[in-house]
Amino acid sequence: MSLNSSKIYANRFIFKKKLSQGSFGIVYQVHDRATNIDCALKAELESNQEKKTLEREISMLIQLDNVQGVPQLISHGFDGQTQFIVMDLLGKDLAYYLKQYKKFSFKCCLQVAYDCIDILKNIHKRFIIHRDLKPENIVMSIELDQIYIVDFGVSKIYFEADHISFREDKDFIGTIRYASIAAHKGQELGRKDDLESLFYVIFYFLRGQLPWQNIPVESSERNRIVGEMKQSISVQELTSIKCPELIKIFQYIRKLKFQEEPDYEFIKDLLLDAAKSNNIQLDGHYDWTEGIKFSKKLSESKVSLDKKEFQSPKQQIKSTTKISNQVFWSLCDNSIPQSQKNLLMPPETKKKRNEIHHFSSGSNISAIMGTKSSMKLMYLPSAINKKNIGLKRMVSIEFVAPDESVYKEEIDENFDENPLNEKYKEYLNEICFLNFNKFSQIQK
Repeated sequence: MSLNSSKIYANRFIFKKKLSQGSFGIVYQVHDRATNIDCALKAELESNQEKKTLEREISMLIQLDNVQGVPQLISHGFDGQTQFIVMDLLGKDLAYYLKQYKKFSFKCCLQVAYDCIDILKNIHKRFIIHRDLKPENIVMSIELDQIYIVDFGVSKIYFEADHISFREDKDFIGTIRYASIAAHKGQELGRKDDLESLFYVIFYFLRGQLPWQNIPVESSERNRIVGEMKQSISVQELTSIKCPELIKIFQYIRKLKFQEEPDYEFIKDLLLDAAKSNNIQLDGHYDWTEGIKFSKKLSESKVSLDKKEFQSPKQQIKSTTKISNQVFWSLCDNSIPQSQKNLLMPPETKKKRNEIHHFSSGSNISAIMGTKSSMKLMYLPSAINKKNIGLKRMVSIEFVAPDESVYKEEIDENFDENPLNEKYKEYLNEICFLNFNKFSQIQK
């Protein structure tokens, strides 16, 4: 079934537009009806289904779950005879930006290298090698604050019970322009080859082109000739800039053995030294984001988030009064004024069952807060005091949607007029709140 003709994939993903097409598949922007967000959907070309690159990519992304800098797998399956995979929607690749800038600044190249080393380190920790690093497979987030490495269709697991064995009878894999020397020789690839390919990409960004581009040779001879050029060219000529740190990095990578684990921190330290020697600060910006003010990079954002987690309920209450961004705090917290605690006290006895009250924009609702669009706090007599059989009162507070702001009260016909905070005084300390506004009942 064709995506363009069906408009809806697997009865869930609504076609919006075509993003790109490669030799292995087509990438579309789709809208996920289940989560109400836009995603990227890659459908495998019929001509490529025998190679099963998409099936390989699915298995790799499952193993790379929650790795920062790798798109997260959302869904996968078949629609008719067509296999598909749904991932995070990202922005433009670095090949796009290179067309705009012709070549990148030295600072930008150092920043890209530094970020990609971190991502590769985490990919390799999951026992996966990428094997096809190129500008088209290095992609920005939509917010322009994070680099991603994508396309794991030719990736490989290099370690299971043991490290894969070295071989010299392999077919060429990767992209000729950026492939490692080992790939040109038909050798089994390892972690070192991902690093070598990455720095060919960095040199390409720095120079605007590589020495072996556009050489007038037959296609059948290109692989061999480019491999020979990579072996014969000096590192100094390849960098095209006087930077001893870059030379030292590339010489180090070239000396790595097949099964040897690279020292990623050593490479990152040399990149920082190169920046310092040239009065450059690696601040997370690239040539195309200079001057743009955006939220901090993920690593910095996590620090900010950790700090927020230690704020008191009183500090959190002052932060907002919008129902669409609110959190419940425990009645037993003494930092909350009594007037705000009364919001969770029983309503007047004259209220009718299931009567719905609407808050105005000026209503005092600052004590009722949450980040969920729908949440409910309930006090059930059976759960709170099994000994008190006369207790038949239930209060339910429900938020339906951010734009509806509804306060709903459900009252049993036989109720006690004592306030809830007095009624359950000895049990309040058992009600507590964990991170991310999730409730937990602590059992004695």
